[in-house]
Amino acid sequence: MGIGESAQVWEQMDMDAVTGDFERLFPSFSFDAQGVLADIMSGQLLEALKKLGDGLSGAVVFQREEFRTLFFTILVLGVAAALFTNFADMFKDHQVSELAFYFVYLLMIAVLIKFFSQTADTVREMLGGVSTFIKLYIPTYMVAVGSASGAMSATVYYQLLLAVVYLIEWGYLTILLPLVHVYVLLVIINGIWMGEKLALLLELMEKVIKGSVKASVWLVTGFSLLQSMISPVIDSLQFSAVKKALSSMPGIGGLTEGMFEMVVGSAVLVKNSLGLYITLILILICAAPVIKIALVSGVIKLSAALVGIISDKRLTNCVSRVGEGNLMLLRIALTSVGMFVIQVAVISYSTAQAVR
Repeated sequence: MGIGESAQVWEQMDMDAVTGDFERLFPSFSFDAQGVLADIMSGQLLEALKKLGDGLSGAVVFQREEFRTLFFTILVLGVAAALFTNFADMFKDHQVSELAFYFVYLLMIAVLIKFFSQTADTVREMLGGVSTFIKLYIPTYMVAVGSASGAMSATVYYQLLLAVVYLIEWGYLTILLPLVHVYVLLVIINGIWMGEKLALLLELMEKVIKGSVKASVWLVTGFSLLQSMISPVIDSLQFSAVKKALSSMPGIGGLTEGMFEMVVGSAVLVKNSLGLYITLILILICAAPVIKIALVSGVIKLSAALVGIISDKRLTNCVSRVGEGNLMLLRIALTSVGMFVIQVAVISYSTAQAVR
């Protein structure tokens, strides 16, 4: 499909209005939206990725000094805690060494809470951005699905995508994120006691959070697959009836049937291209926060592994589990994007199969 056809599709789908809303909601992202869609529709995926990469380079700003500061702060505090615990015999009163250790522990907690709070805020903003983005592009995408596959598929998948938005907004923002906050708070409290009395509770909470994330993916994916077995088939029967009616027209039946197949094929191309376009932009939006969260989690886990060689077990476990809390946030962020990508893939595949 050439530039002229893609421009016509752009106008017919009223993409200028959607793109304008996108730029107001996400002012840090700037790229040639119409050019990206044209490249996708013409099969030039690498060119589309290059244009999106140019927009991403302006949005991603990594604070390397901040990560370096986090890494060396944890190392220095870990070494200090090791000195106070391993050389307690140097003090006449062992309570002095314990007080010194807890002082270092409080400093470590302050550093970890600061970075965890920043990560949690990043995830919260990202989830809100994903939900807003899906709401923004759902109507346009469903118009393309309806024209290519039928009203039944468009209606059903519209409801499914709204369900994904609701799950993200209510389940992730209202339940899982606060639960991760509680997990980190209990990790900090657990480090105060020598026996780590909350270890089993923390293990249970970790399983509940991870299991809830997996369950949400299975729920959305399973329900969408079940719907893909029914709704597109109903639309395909309607398409088949129309196709047979056109082919039975005397004289021009073959020509009309060929034109009908060409129109349907073009609609499927537009629908799949628009689905890929929306998916790539969503990945563009989430790339910067996801990479930042991954780097913070990696720095904390790496520093915990190094500190664990010499430092007190309580402090090491605290740092490691706070890093695990950051990884839970990363898992939530990736899953929120993954559910939408899975939905688009199921819609594209099932509706394409149905119109054959």
